[in-house]
Amino acid sequence: MHHSRERGLTYLGATYIGNFADKELIFEAFDEANRYLSQNDLPVRFVYLGKIEVGPGYLISIPVGEDQVKGYPLEAIIETLYARLLEETSRDERFPMRRIFGLTTFPLVSRNRYFPIYEKFLGFQQEILGMKIMVLSMKPFESKNRELMKARILKGILHELGHGFGLEHCSNSCVMNPPRDLEDWDGRPLSYCSSCMRKFRSALMAELVLKK
Repeated sequence: MHHSRERGLTYLGATYIGNFADKELIFEAFDEANRYLSQNDLPVRFVYLGKIEVGPGYLISIPVGEDQVKGYPLEAIIETLYARLLEETSRDERFPMRRIFGLTTFPLVSRNRYFPIYEKFLGFQQEILGMKIMVLSMKPFESKNRELMKARILKGILHELGHGFGLEHCSNSCVMNPPRDLEDWDGRPLSYCSSCMRKFRSALMAELVLKK
């Protein structure tokens, strides 16, 4: 995923947190996202920044029904991704990066016991001082079918990416249409509808104008 950076493109950091046996699946998902963006003339690309280590001491358990679910607290992940984004931005000031996207192998949980999460809670975004932090849990997308799992993750990446550029949920046949369940998600197209595509392109163009 390493490639030379070009002028006229908006770049996002891409990384993952947690242990995952099939690292190639993560690279392929981000690569295919870049291919989709390129084929549709959307001037935004992911740049892989390497894996981020978060110590096992951060793991917490939350009760879900009769079980305990382990996960990294969202707050710790947000802080870690923000620090990595600042590091990358200071390393190469010619290409300021204002967004980072982290995939995590654990469910997203929170130290705030009133946070309504887990099963429906797939992705999360937070803005810190003009920097956008995006997180997506791969846990709900797990499948023994590798291609199916990759397609689910790829749709999740495009969905959160859309939110990162101001897109809202959509009721069309579109990756921005939130699923009721996994079967619903598997039926979603791996693409933005024409309306979301127009809004996304406008947001990117506005950003490029601001950079000049």
